Amino acid sequence: MDLHLFIGNEHPPDAHMGRKMAEHVEQLRLARQGGFDGVAIGNHLSYGETAWFPPLETLLHLASEAEGMQLATCMLILPLYHPFQVAEQAALLDAVSGGRFTLGVAPGWQRDEFELMGLDFGRRIGRYLEGVDLIRRLFTEEGVNFAGRHFTADGLTLALKPARRPRPPMWFGGSVDAAVERAGRLADTRIGDSWVASSHLVGDVVRRQAQSFLETLDALGKPPPARFPMLRNIVVAPDRKTAVREAGPFLEASYRVFGQWGLFETIGGAEKGQPDLDELLAGRVVIGSPEEVADELLSLAEATGCNRIVTRIQWLGMDQRLVLRSIDLLADRVLPMLRKEARA
Repeated sequence: MDLHLFIGNEHPPDAHMGRKMAEHVEQLRLARQGGFDGVAIGNHLSYGETAWFPPLETLLHLASEAEGMQLATCMLILPLYHPFQVAEQAALLDAVSGGRFTLGVAPGWQRDEFELMGLDFGRRIGRYLEGVDLIRRLFTEEGVNFAGRHFTADGLTLALKPARRPRPPMWFGGSVDAAVERAGRLADTRIGDSWVASSHLVGDVVRRQAQSFLETLDALGKPPPARFPMLRNIVVAPDRKTAVREAGPFLEASYRVFGQWGLFETIGGAEKGQPDLDELLAGRVVIGSPEEVADELLSLAEATGCNRIVTRIQWLGMDQRLVLRSIDLLADRVLPMLRKEARA
C-alpha cells in the first residue's frame, strides 16, 4: 500500500497566501521523509468564499521538494481549459520531475465555474472527451490534425514533450456511474491509467463503483491497473473523539461551501442539501486513531483492490499543526500497519 499526500489547496481569501504555500512545502517535506510515495492536488476556481491555488502551477512550485515522489492532479477540471495549454504544462511537469507526473482529469460538476469562464455546462462532457483525445495525441504524435466540435488542430506539434514514454499516465474522475464506466473505456491500464474515486462519496458507493470500473475493464479485455488509487478524506489523531473535535469545524467549513455549490444534490449522496457533521463523517471521512484509520483503509483495500491511498487531510482554514499531525501519524503509525498487512 502506498500513500499520496493530497495538497489541501483551498484557503480563506484573507489568508496570507505566501505563508500558506510555505506550509504546503513543509507538509510535503514531512510526507516525503515519512515514506509517502507521491503528492497530488485538486482544482476549483478562486472566487467567492475560497481561494484555490492553481494545481499545475502549484505542483511545479512543489516539484523541487518532491524528489523521487510521484506528482499528480486529482483532479484537473479539464473542460475549463484548452487542451493544448494543459498538455504543455503537463509535459513540463513530467520533464522536470523525470517522468513522474500523472495527469488526473475530470469533467467537473460545479455549474457556476463554467458560467464564470463563459462555457456551456451542458457541453462539458464533449469538451472533456475531446480534450482527453487531443492531449494524448499531442503527447505521442507529430503534426496532429484534429477536427472536433470544441477543438481543432491543423498539423499541430507539441514541441515541449513529456519525459515519460509513450506518455504520462492519466487518472479519470467522475462521481456518477456513467463516469466510472467511461473511465474504464478511456483508461489504458497497461501504462498506468486508472479511475480514482471522489473523496466526496460515501464508502458503500465507492466500493460499488470500484467493482463497476474493474468489470468494465474486464469486459474490454483490459487488465486492472497495477497501482489502483483511491482519494479519501482522512483525519488521524490520538483517538476518534479528539479527531472529530479538532477537525470537525474545518470539515464543516469546506463542505458548507461545497453544499452551497450544490455538491450534495448533484453527487454527494447526502439526505439533505447541507448535512450535519455526523452525516458528513458517516462513510465519507476515515477518522480516528491510527489503528482505526488503518483498519478502515485495509477494509477498503480488501473490498476494492485499491493499493494507493491519496490522503486528503486538510480543509478550509485548518491549523497547520493538525495537518502535520495527520501526516506524522500516517507515516509513523498507519503506513507500517498497512504494509505489514499487505506483506502478510
